[in-house]
Amino acid sequence: MFSATAAQGFIEGLDVDHSSSQPVIHIRMAEPVNYVRHSPTESGDTLRIRVNRTSPAMPQSPLPQRSALPWTATAEVPLTEVEYETKPGGDFLTLRFNRVVRFHVRPGEDAQGIDVELAEPEDREHATTASKAKPVRGPGGTCASGLRAKSPPAELQEAARRCMIEEDWPAAVALYTKLLQQTDASYHREAQEMVGVARERNGQSFRAKSEYEKYLQLYPEGEGAERVKKRLDALNSAGQRPKEKLTPLSSPPVAERGWESYGSFGQYYFRDALLTDNQGEYVDQSLFLTVLDFTSRLRTERFDIRTQFDARYRQNFLKVVYDENNQFRVANAFVDFVDKETRISGRIGRQSRSSGGAMGRFDGGVLSYRFAPQWQATVIGGFPVLPYRSTAPNTNTSFEGASLEFGPFADYWAGNVFFINQTVDGLLGRRAIGGEGRYQHPVHPVFTLFDYDVHFNALNTAQVVTNWNFENGAILTLTADYRKTPYLSTSNALIGWGSGYGPGTGYGVDSVSDILRYQDTIDLKTLAADNTPTFKYLSLSAITPITPDTQINADITVSNLSATKGSPWVSAYQGSGTQVSYFGQIITNRLLTDNDVWNFGLRYMTQQIDDILSGFVDAHYPVTPDIRIDPRLRIDYFTGFDGPDVWRVRPGTRFNYRVVDGLYFELEGGFEYMTKPLALNERDTKGYYVNVGYRWDF
Repeated sequence: MFSATAAQGFIEGLDVDHSSSQPVIHIRMAEPVNYVRHSPTESGDTLRIRVNRTSPAMPQSPLPQRSALPWTATAEVPLTEVEYETKPGGDFLTLRFNRVVRFHVRPGEDAQGIDVELAEPEDREHATTASKAKPVRGPGGTCASGLRAKSPPAELQEAARRCMIEEDWPAAVALYTKLLQQTDASYHREAQEMVGVARERNGQSFRAKSEYEKYLQLYPEGEGAERVKKRLDALNSAGQRPKEKLTPLSSPPVAERGWESYGSFGQYYFRDALLTDNQGEYVDQSLFLTVLDFTSRLRTERFDIRTQFDARYRQNFLKVVYDENNQFRVANAFVDFVDKETRISGRIGRQSRSSGGAMGRFDGGVLSYRFAPQWQATVIGGFPVLPYRSTAPNTNTSFEGASLEFGPFADYWAGNVFFINQTVDGLLGRRAIGGEGRYQHPVHPVFTLFDYDVHFNALNTAQVVTNWNFENGAILTLTADYRKTPYLSTSNALIGWGSGYGPGTGYGVDSVSDILRYQDTIDLKTLAADNTPTFKYLSLSAITPITPDTQINADITVSNLSATKGSPWVSAYQGSGTQVSYFGQIITNRLLTDNDVWNFGLRYMTQQIDDILSGFVDAHYPVTPDIRIDPRLRIDYFTGFDGPDVWRVRPGTRFNYRVVDGLYFELEGGFEYMTKPLALNERDTKGYYVNVGYRWDF
């Protein structure tokens, strides 16, 4: 069974940049993510972005998790909410608007960002609030009338010129693109230049840059090249102007603004249970969760100061081990600042960082100095936070490091190099060097990550992620990942010893010093290396639109988690074997109403002990502007068990009701049936889960 719980810290911040011709929403995540795909392709009032978390220090949870950030909509940026949801089927970033908008999605300036560029919708009939601007005609407008199915290039060129004169930019883009596909290359030079101009005037500055760059690659000399260079320089200059944060129409200028505060408070009850014929109901989860997050911000002409506090209290109604019935956990509690005059920035407190060699959540500080427009030096230090343990700082382990951030150079190249050093109970735990490289090209961006531990003389991680964006909206993504999991550290010697006892010794083992106390001849470095498996992952995914409202996604992934050697005190792990997964999905919008989203998927996975064929359907269905229902159904078929094949069926529904602005009621429930019994003396497995709660955004 699985249930939902509240996520904390996934969305670190959100800003809107007004410096270019169209507003750009910058969403910053608490850890690195890779953009995979988005739906719908170009327009809608709900945008779902599929991402992969890449941080080795923060493994994905097997439970569904959500966090939401409310936003005040304006006429220019009608955004109302950003939600991050992670579940076994993937991680999704959802943006909700109060009317239909057009958008272009791209990776952010670093690995922890996603950017969404907005423009007015081409089809105003779907907008809930119609604009008073001049209507925008589609490719079938009057300027393109009279064209035949196979019009000669001269007719296409003439029609495209008419569309430019009539300012029918979408039609001009379509016609010049079609002209570029003609075999007669004599029309290509003009078409390549003008498709860039049409995209620029249509508010698609990001794609316009790509068209201009392609023109200069094909035609680097001549009068046309000079014109295109000037247009490209103007777009780049606009993108480099100081970024301004979104200011509501009723808000005062930044220089006059005092403290701004916002946050959310929520309470949820979670229950999972098995239903047996002979033993009655067996409850395996019953807990009450209270979640609070609060952010306060002061912005002046010189300073930008922000405080953030995220915490949760879990009251468990079941008896569990390790005295974890009731838990109070603080995810974030920090103050950060930016001094625009000195170009110094920093953050102190409990925080999360997954770049520059840092690994996840820690108590400590970060200090950065931008000594040149394209160069920034950073120092970092603190105490890693133990997951699932006390909220108090873990002073037995400490780390310090430094990094140098550079770029962008030649428009696209950026990255960093770093050094990190960590001690555990007074012993050297980790000492690593590495870096990140980012090639931020709009058509084929590339991200790389490298981490090498000089203490263990071993590669910790090497990762390459690259996308290729095609003109028709198709996207091809390749991900290759090699990593130690968890990262190599002397503390990995504790893996397998458990908590409160040492296998075969009868002694309590909770720290590295405990191991040395009872087994002083152990080579901790060798034991840590032997206990640390290697994870290898290769994925090729593709997305292609087949209609304006429908797209097809597919991916193939191969992964392997290696075996470990074990020791006289710790059992060896046998490894996962090579797992291969084939996945296909159809995402369609406006199937039943203007604003619904439907996902139909099929996955086949081969594993060491069984093969799994899974089919699923889920939807986001707005009943009214205040009520949303998300039905879902998943069916799994297992082969390879030591016995008959197994079927599992999981129907479920999520209900979300906006009582008033800022107050939400949430209810989620589902049922599970499996033909394999999980309890003794049972023929099958039946169970259910239910989650109910509310969230107040203030």
